[in-house]
Amino acid sequence: MEVVYAPDEKAFAAAIDGLETGGCVRIDSISAVSASAGDFLSAVVKLADKGGGLVCESEGIDSRSAQGALLFPLCRALYELERSGKNARRRSGIERARSEGKYKGRKPIAVDDELFQSVVARWKSGELNARQAMALLELKPNTFYRRIKELEEQKMKDYKQMEHEIRSELKDAVRQGRHDLGELKKQVRAEAKEVKKTADEKLELHDVKREIRKERIRAEAEHHDAVRQMKKDVEAETRELKKMMENE
Repeated sequence: MEVVYAPDEKAFAAAIDGLETGGCVRIDSISAVSASAGDFLSAVVKLADKGGGLVCESEGIDSRSAQGALLFPLCRALYELERSGKNARRRSGIERARSEGKYKGRKPIAVDDELFQSVVARWKSGELNARQAMALLELKPNTFYRRIKELEEQKMKDYKQMEHEIRSELKDAVRQGRHDLGELKKQVRAEAKEVKKTADEKLELHDVKREIRKERIRAEAEHHDAVRQMKKDVEAETRELKKMMENE
């Protein structure tokens, strides 16, 4: 089993980072390798996650022994307790500052929008990997991915807003179209009524003209009949007069 000696804090951190699974780190004392209890607990949890062991000479601790094996679970529990306590205190402080109007939140890192969108597009296309994209934007991973999430959320908001505006415009267009169609129907009905009225008047005038023409034809026929009758009467009287003259 590999055993790495770490005399100070820097060597302790390097030993944990480079330790192979199953290896062990030996220190003189806890105080020699950590500035605070929180730092030591964090380092021990990291060491445990890598499957390593720890030997503390001054404290007489050896995680490889049956009794020392309790070190890692105890340190992990204390680490989680301390971290949750820090988070609770931080949240409490933020809430108190907000209630007093003093908390403004972390100032966002200024990034040119056009540059950010250009780099993200190149990253999505595979032209850049994430590390290269972050380097160009000078952003840390959490900020980089948070900005991408914010960008996508903003695009979705813009899309929904545009969709809402298009639907509103369509509704207005349909409403206006129905109104215009109604007005057109009214206009067509009015024009049809006028056409019918004109047609009825023309038909009535045609009937009057037809009656006048009939009356004129009837009058002419009666006139011709009267003339013929008058001619017959004249001819008859002429014949009677001629007979009378012959008899004398």
